[in-house]
Amino acid sequence: MRKLFLLLCAALLITFTGCQKDEVATCSDGLQNGTETGIDCGGDCVPCALPDATIQGFVQKGPFLNGSSVQLNELDSSYTQTGVSFTTQILDNLGSFAFNTIPLGSPYVTLRADGFYFNEVCGVNSATQITLNAISDIPTDGQVNVNVLTHLEKARVEYLLANTNLSFLQAKEQALGEVLAIFNIAPTSLLDRAETLDISQSAEGDAILIAVATILQGYRNETQFSELMAGIISDIRTDGVLNNQDLGAELVLHAKALDTLRIRQNIQDRYNAIGVTVNVPNFRTYIDGFLTNTSFPASTPIVEYPTFGPDGEKVNILDPNNTIGPTNLIVNNTNPTFALSANLLEGCTELKVVVRRVDAAACPFPSVCWYLGQSISELTWEFEPLDEINRTQVLRSREDSKELRGQISFPTRGLFVFDIYEFPDQNIIARSDTIEVI
Repeated sequence: MRKLFLLLCAALLITFTGCQKDEVATCSDGLQNGTETGIDCGGDCVPCALPDATIQGFVQKGPFLNGSSVQLNELDSSYTQTGVSFTTQILDNLGSFAFNTIPLGSPYVTLRADGFYFNEVCGVNSATQITLNAISDIPTDGQVNVNVLTHLEKARVEYLLANTNLSFLQAKEQALGEVLAIFNIAPTSLLDRAETLDISQSAEGDAILIAVATILQGYRNETQFSELMAGIISDIRTDGVLNNQDLGAELVLHAKALDTLRIRQNIQDRYNAIGVTVNVPNFRTYIDGFLTNTSFPASTPIVEYPTFGPDGEKVNILDPNNTIGPTNLIVNNTNPTFALSANLLEGCTELKVVVRRVDAAACPFPSVCWYLGQSISELTWEFEPLDEINRTQVLRSREDSKELRGQISFPTRGLFVFDIYEFPDQNIIARSDTIEVI
């Protein structure tokens, strides 16, 4: 019995050491075999060194502007920074950058871009800088793009690498799928990895990138945009699910207001201006899919209407919850006057109000159905001339006016309608209020 036990032990020892010897031999036999991506490196062996590597790509929100900075940090096989880093600048308004012939001991890197960018929703350059990040294992062609998807997935990828047995590729695939799920977009073979996507191209994955980028941007300024991104990243880092309903509601709010035709034209115009012809793919289908399938609630209105005007006395006639009366009846107490007040979000939000007289009575004076006014020191509205035939007048927010202040008074009894357009380019009425002066 003792002899049999010793024989079994010997057999097990031979088997174990033989396997160990084969594994070591695979990583040091001078051949590219097994899971290796190079000779005796990559896969289950040590990462392959990348002497004189060239890494290039685009940084895009819209495209980052010429002069923005890009920093590359090398990671070791445990995905920890080695202390080796390189810095370059974006070369043009396409957002292109390059690290030429840099010595790297590992294919794993992080990238950080800081700079101004073209806002594709508003069609203007950003007023302040933002930061976008990425984590990548450098592909054979050295192409690594940095965008909102690489930014959203990075912290989640790092968490999965530190807390699970997933490979780098598996962690990237899972994290990207979880980010896309926030926007009700299913992972697809048409979408490779986030760092391969490019808003100047027309593949399906590029359409997804544009859709996500525009929903995140919305009509927010740079600070609001960066805070939204940071909130999402923090929320999904450990479980991959966006649990914060307020953040989800913010996404829904701005997605509903996006003017996709204008965005498409903005992208085309931007690239045409720098000598590049682009064929913008159908990104709207992904925005519509998000709005149709999302479980996030809608947030507060994108334009705020104070209860009172700046004087604190006159009721704001644009407030949907005004206290004029349960049936919006106004007693004519000799030229009743009301405030025309609204607070617009930062960014490229606009407001248009069309005032219409809809009763049969004629206006009391030529070219006057109501009186409009505003302080000379606060010229925030533009008033178009009265259309006497249709008895309508258009009020528009002045360019860059965010706090709209004005007044309207009615010199006669009548029935009036206020058509309110929160995004005039869409030509969609946000709501209509009927006012009767009696």
